[in-house]
Amino acid sequence: MKEAGIYTQACMEAWLNCENLLITLTKKDISFSGRTRQVLDECAHICLGTMHAIKHQIKNINQVALLCVGICEECAEVCERYNEALFSSCASACRNCSTAISGLASAAV
Repeated sequence: MKEAGIYTQACMEAWLNCENLLITLTKKDISFSGRTRQVLDECAHICLGTMHAIKHQIKNINQVALLCVGICEECAEVCERYNEALFSSCASACRNCSTAISGLASAAV
């Protein structure tokens, strides 16, 4: 799979952005909704899992990719609600991942 590098890079960037944002949120005194934290955490886990699934060429990768596209879109929407650079960066990384993975996911439909 020639595109595997593009897919794994996009997943890794989304995962790193979500994880970094979660770490930052735990250090800030500002309160963020539990839903925001939950979506960030779910997105990080799914992106990391998708990255591993691509690297190991699992059988149902298209279905995993579809799940990744969905959570990345949801995470981007949640992050876009905040006016902070880290949220904007996370939203951008998640949108990029969603776009990159969507071709792989479309075969699952």
